[in-house]
Amino acid sequence: MTIRDRGEGSVQIESSQLLLSCLIAFVTIMVVSPSLTTAIIKPRLYDGSINELGRFSMTFDAYEYIEKHSDYPIIAIGSSMMRDAFDGQLLGQLDDSNHDFFNLGTAGDRPYVRMLEISAILELNPEIIILEIGPSTFSSLATPVPESVHSRMAHQISLGSVDLDTFPNNVLNSTDKVMLPNSRSDQLELLTSYVPIAIEDTIEIELLSGEQPYPCSGSSANVRCVPLPNNSTYDEYLRYPAQFPNSLEAIKTGKSSLWTIEEFYGPALDVYINRSYHNPEGVLNKNQVAFEYMIEQFTEAGIEVVLVGLPYNPVLLNRLSIGQWNYYNTSIEIYTDMPSVTVYDMMWNDDWEDFHFNDYTHMSKEGEVLFANKLIQRLSPLLEAK
Repeated sequence: MTIRDRGEGSVQIESSQLLLSCLIAFVTIMVVSPSLTTAIIKPRLYDGSINELGRFSMTFDAYEYIEKHSDYPIIAIGSSMMRDAFDGQLLGQLDDSNHDFFNLGTAGDRPYVRMLEISAILELNPEIIILEIGPSTFSSLATPVPESVHSRMAHQISLGSVDLDTFPNNVLNSTDKVMLPNSRSDQLELLTSYVPIAIEDTIEIELLSGEQPYPCSGSSANVRCVPLPNNSTYDEYLRYPAQFPNSLEAIKTGKSSLWTIEEFYGPALDVYINRSYHNPEGVLNKNQVAFEYMIEQFTEAGIEVVLVGLPYNPVLLNRLSIGQWNYYNTSIEIYTDMPSVTVYDMMWNDDWEDFHFNDYTHMSKEGEVLFANKLIQRLSPLLEAK
């Protein structure tokens, strides 16, 4: 290659970079347009390119979709435990009425974050809302919230145009509130910050590789990816989203290179059950206040609230120290006496076995079937009254 050739190549590269920079700048200026946000940012939020999980970005769109397409919706919210337990398609088959069952469980869910969706849920006005209740419902949360929680809250607030002034001071901590984007201009600024990476990823996916980072549908669907609302698989996905693979089965059959069953149920389990997320703090805290605020808002709106205590792998439960989850048990008893609230605590049912789980917490297919049959029995009287 001659010096001239190298010079021409350099000019071409610089021209391409300049063109890309101009394109990014143009779209950044124009991102306040909802159509551009939908066209450029949202696909990359949904497919796991920008944020870790597409489900972190899909709930507000999901509520809007359900409101338009279902006359008798029942929605379930909670953590990835709910996502991997609640098979809306199977529940629909077991239900004798014409209700639709939608799964909106999200990994690492906390009441303090989920409460940001209250207005959207009230607008949807589901027939019944099923709330996961577990040790994590009462887990500790620092003030100010950790960066990981703050970024997730800011993300949700911006996507849903959430008005933080609607939350009482005793529910949304003032220290947290001042750090979050409350004005629409601040929310748009956050969404705008996604534009450069969204454009780069779109060019890579749409023009170069032609492949999404993770499959969104089919047998190989990845939990990181969510199909867009205009995708033909979206309705099915809202009822039964992608699940974790059965890691426990792979370990038991020697197909896992990461663990033996002795290692999986050994010290690793001891570490897991002592994580703060899976243990109640033992005092009334921000998560519990937010949880009870959600219950209050939903019941006052005439929405039937069902609290479901999801089980853990029984091997884990047998390793808990005495009294470790007493605060959970006591709270369950208190909520059982609340008017307009149905409580179904499956935590300590003795028919759960470890093959009902993919790991320590998430249900296998066998677990989903057992869960659906147990849940529909409790829901049937409520459904018949609707």
